[in-house]
Amino acid sequence: MAAVSADNVAFVYPSGVKAVEGLSICVRHGEVYGLLGLNGAGKTSVIKMLATLLRPTSGSIRIFDLDTMERPAEIKRRIGVVPQENNLDTYLDVRQNLIFHCRYAGMAKKIYAPLVDEWLALLGLEGKATESVLRLSGGTKRKAMLAKAFLTGPELLILDEPTAGLDPDVRALLWDRVGEFRRNGGTVFLSTHYLEEAERLCDRIGILHSGRVVAEGTVADLAHWAGQASAQQGGVAAAFRRAVGGCL
Repeated sequence: MAAVSADNVAFVYPSGVKAVEGLSICVRHGEVYGLLGLNGAGKTSVIKMLATLLRPTSGSIRIFDLDTMERPAEIKRRIGVVPQENNLDTYLDVRQNLIFHCRYAGMAKKIYAPLVDEWLALLGLEGKATESVLRLSGGTKRKAMLAKAFLTGPELLILDEPTAGLDPDVRALLWDRVGEFRRNGGTVFLSTHYLEEAERLCDRIGILHSGRVVAEGTVADLAHWAGQASAQQGGVAAAFRRAVGGCL
């Protein structure tokens, strides 16, 4: 059983725009899978379908063998999500957002209280804990969203451009936490624009173009596909250029 599987998935917006077409992917338990693509390639639509926020127009998506259209509530309790858009409750402060999320996941106070404090400290949010979300900068909101995704001990992290707008030190911290999460048996689905981020974190990478995965494999696989002698010679960048027709 795969952690994530998509079978011939398509998604068409009401306007008629085809965001995803013929998508089939399989993410194994305990791996970090990266999705690369140009703006408009369909990455965010894929992320939203995996997170049960969009229903596929056709095809099927299963998370831990649960159909995303039939059992979304069960899936949501087993995943942590960092979307591109702000998913914090604007009527709550930072600490209240984290506590509410933990309570929604059914965590007892004696379990979540120290974890909330730990993540606030880890991300340098102690001074913002009682701040209204409406008053936060974009980077601070991003930090709170990252804490929210990790807090409940999910089995799967779904991350859509998680380090966008973050300082280098916070980005490095996230990389370390993703690595630790994977070593502890967690699975990660990561969409990113940063090729070095994908190279460092991902066991396998898929390159999405016009709603389809047009190349997929390890960093070494992609380097070979792009005609590079080794992954150290910019193999992922070369594969990306080949996959999307020279654009980078």
